[in-house]
Amino acid sequence: MDKILQDIVAIDLECSRKVEEAKNKKQDVQSHMSAKKKEIYDSFVKEHQEKIAEYKQKLEAEIQATKEKNDQEYKESLTMLSDLYEKNKENWVRTIVTHCKEI
Repeated sequence: MDKILQDIVAIDLECSRKVEEAKNKKQDVQSHMSAKKKEIYDSFVKEHQEKIAEYKQKLEAEIQATKEKNDQEYKESLTMLSDLYEKNKENWVRTIVTHCKEI
């Protein structure tokens, strides 16, 4: 009977050890899964941040190009308007004065 009890205790200890090993393996797998999940998430976030930064640079370049184009068009228009004024100012002033005298 003593031998049977010792065998039962030994089997119980072995089972307890295996259960503990299984718990440890489960914990390791869960930790590994969490780490892998975080790694994948971080990779995803980094990739999208890079795409966003790239797109932002592209938009900033387009904005700058548009701004320069608009500035150039403004300067050209201002020059044309100034030239037109210089060319016609005497005639316009004369016309205004003539109309004012008629009133």
